[in-house]
Amino acid sequence: MFKEQLKKIFIIIYKKALRMYYFMMLQIKPFKSNKVVFVLSRENKLQGNLYFIYLELQKQLPSAEIHFVHAENKMNLKLFKEINMIANAKYLILDDYYLPVYLIKPNDKVKVIQLWHAAGAFKKFGHSTIGTRFGPKQSYLKLVPVHANYTHVYVSSEQVAPFYAEAFNVPASNVYPLGTPRTDLFSNKEMIKQVKQNIYEKYPQLCSIYVITILIAPTYRATGGQEESALNMLMVISENLRLLKNNIQLIIRPHPYTNDEDISYLGSFQNVTIAEDYSLNEWMLIADAFVTDYSSAIFDFSLLYKPLAHFVPDFIQYEQNRGLYQDIQKLSDGSILSTEDSLVKWLNNRKKDEEFDTSRMVAYNFTNTKNVSQQIVEHFLDK
Repeated sequence: MFKEQLKKIFIIIYKKALRMYYFMMLQIKPFKSNKVVFVLSRENKLQGNLYFIYLELQKQLPSAEIHFVHAENKMNLKLFKEINMIANAKYLILDDYYLPVYLIKPNDKVKVIQLWHAAGAFKKFGHSTIGTRFGPKQSYLKLVPVHANYTHVYVSSEQVAPFYAEAFNVPASNVYPLGTPRTDLFSNKEMIKQVKQNIYEKYPQLCSIYVITILIAPTYRATGGQEESALNMLMVISENLRLLKNNIQLIIRPHPYTNDEDISYLGSFQNVTIAEDYSLNEWMLIADAFVTDYSSAIFDFSLLYKPLAHFVPDFIQYEQNRGLYQDIQKLSDGSILSTEDSLVKWLNNRKKDEEFDTSRMVAYNFTNTKNVSQQIVEHFLDK
């Protein structure tokens, strides 16, 4: 109890100090209507939604003064440096949680643009998880109003917009179903050709016409008091590798927060390639099939019309401790696998260049899949 009180006092003092510093920077630094700050949270590199918006922004606003912030989301002195960077910016562009913007009261002139890294609305997050084992406590949200102050939230479809309004605790009028920027990759033939060439040059074991490549990408799982379930999908995969056919090569794309030991152990197997260097969507281009548990990446993959599956033996436990926005079978056309045997059988049944009809899934989860980045940049530059 005493420790909790000290923590609360620290947050209050830190928050006041940060706000005072931000206010001071607003007075000192002249506002720049062409200044854009991209916040890099996931893997600390420009990729995914941020990357495609960055490319488009250079086209539509050639005079843009672009800066990058590498977020750590810790209450330390580094946040004051970040505040100094964002204080006089017109556009603050995020794709994840970003602590400073929740602790301050942003200038009315700044547009805080959230390009959340997930498409669709699958597992609950943010304010939608209040009251669950995974979610934040109300007492903490009073001190740190998580996901506050977004002026523009871009989502993949009209159907999922209400869920994002709830998760971010923002008005529905701040949520715009214009699509997911990173999916522009799938309609760019030149970029697709270059990505495939680059991957095959670095990983020649994947380019054989006899090899069936299956991409595995588990979602992030919390630990400790916020644990959704005890399932370790990567461990299950490693325990069943010997049961796979010789021509199957698994491409494991670990979540950025995955334990390094699990990754290095899997990498020691001959029929496993650890997906490094490229984004998940780039790896999708060379995959014949895709398996996840609750990752929203499955929606992106559905745009390629190839087989997909969910390995969810912990479904009941996961739903109780975290929760899902909608029934998994309503959201996805993927196979629902609840046992290790069914997982192995599904993997072994895959074929090279296999097609799979995901048109219903695509229509439900995506309002727009063409020129998404162009439309979003046009929107926030004008809106």
